[in-house]
Amino acid sequence: MAYSYCHGGDIETFVSEFGAQPIDLSANINPFGVPEAVRTAMHRAVDECTHYPDPFCRAARQAVAEAEGIPADMVYCGNGAADVLDRLAAVLRPKRVLLTAPTFAEYERTLTGAEIDFHMLRESEDFAVTERLLSDISSKYDAVYLCNPNNPTGRTAEPELMRRIVQKCAENSVYLVADECFNDFLLDAERHALSGLLEAFPCLILLRAYTKMFAVPGVRFGWCMTADRTVIDGLYRAGQPWNVSVIAQACAEAAAKQTGWREQTARRIAEERAYLTDGLRSCGVRVYPGEANFLLFYSSDEKLDEKLRKQGIMIRNCSNYRGLGPGFYRTAVKTRDASEKLLHALRKIQEI
Repeated sequence: MAYSYCHGGDIETFVSEFGAQPIDLSANINPFGVPEAVRTAMHRAVDECTHYPDPFCRAARQAVAEAEGIPADMVYCGNGAADVLDRLAAVLRPKRVLLTAPTFAEYERTLTGAEIDFHMLRESEDFAVTERLLSDISSKYDAVYLCNPNNPTGRTAEPELMRRIVQKCAENSVYLVADECFNDFLLDAERHALSGLLEAFPCLILLRAYTKMFAVPGVRFGWCMTADRTVIDGLYRAGQPWNVSVIAQACAEAAAKQTGWREQTARRIAEERAYLTDGLRSCGVRVYPGEANFLLFYSSDEKLDEKLRKQGIMIRNCSNYRGLGPGFYRTAVKTRDASEKLLHALRKIQEI
């Protein structure tokens, strides 16, 4: 499996090649930026950078726990969700794992040495997680990884089905690592969140991050939640102790205390997602029914991303995702102006 990191370095290449900043629709970051209170908290934290960061992230962990409505000792904070995933693989040390496909490639990357089986999501079902997954979960697995909303499809599993998946994993003594990093972009985020099941199901491990919603991918803060204290303890031992910087901890504490930002963003993104979906379909591409801040679509033009780059727009080529192939692309849902420029570029390409 090839891994593609299309952010940062690709933008530098673009600027070098075309001499201008692109409209970057390859990264699913909140287009409305960083809330002022979060920005202020990070600036204030600069003076504390003469000290080592708290290895237990106590203030940030307490703020996150209060926002999630769970005890603080059920939260582990990491240097972004990717750091937590690496540590989880080191702690769980699963011999056999079940993954859906297509999904976020980082799960597979971290599971070095594990035997991996894939539950293929069907295009005929718009890549939705269905009850078919239940029949694949059994005691032969040590862990199941599930992204909800899924990346790159943007689909969510029905809440009742997710609860049945948690139950099935518990009955078979299988850890369920449920990635909810895009949950905040859902209009009905609370309906889909599984934090209320943590106490009853110690096999459940939830992964979250502030990267996307608070537009801070360069800060690096993510966390997981579980009632299994042996997992939490293991995560602290799985790497160096000062993995979350002073600035990242200040960012997280402030973000956790924000009220209204997520809901306001989700409403605005929903409006832009509907507009972009209609526009893409009018351009003759097949758009899958995403629910987060990005859309998966298919075009018969297998060079579409390259053609868009020449017009100053970057989208994600998804041909290297397991279960997809040439012609599949993902675009972030951002501002109306960005959407109109993408649609204008697509129509211009079609005229050539």
